[in-house]
Amino acid sequence: MKKLSWKQAEKLIEKLGGKIKKDRFKPDYIIGITTGGLIPLYFLAKQLDINNILTISASSYEKNKRKKKTTITYLPRINLKNQRVLLVDEVAETGKTLKKITKVVIKKYKPREIKTATIAIHQEKCAPKPNYWIIATREWLVFPWEKKDFPEYFR
Repeated sequence: MKKLSWKQAEKLIEKLGGKIKKDRFKPDYIIGITTGGLIPLYFLAKQLDINNILTISASSYEKNKRKKKTTITYLPRINLKNQRVLLVDEVAETGKTLKKITKVVIKKYKPREIKTATIAIHQEKCAPKPNYWIIATREWLVFPWEKKDFPEYFR
């Protein structure tokens, strides 16, 4: 496991936003996957100057960090037809959560375009990969907002 500081996390999210800007993708809406995607959602919304911010609640890990089937517990009530959407999470270990949520968003909302972004991916397990990411690693990353999940790293 590798612990990231707030400064490191903010810098990585800034690089992620830079990649999205360089690609000239201008989303109409940015959607964060709770809970890990909430902090990147905030920083990317500010950096990309996006005011249309939504969340989708989903879980694919047990409390002990074991992988489980992705469960979506909340989808926003909104019309996203013909809109460009950026779906954000902090990490894509296998890519399955992003894939499932992307399929659900396409089916339910029929956006014009949807792209995905994470800070990190697992370099061997992640398939499909998000459209944008900064770090490809084998290590489990501990983000500064995960203090309650991994208190042993924040003593």
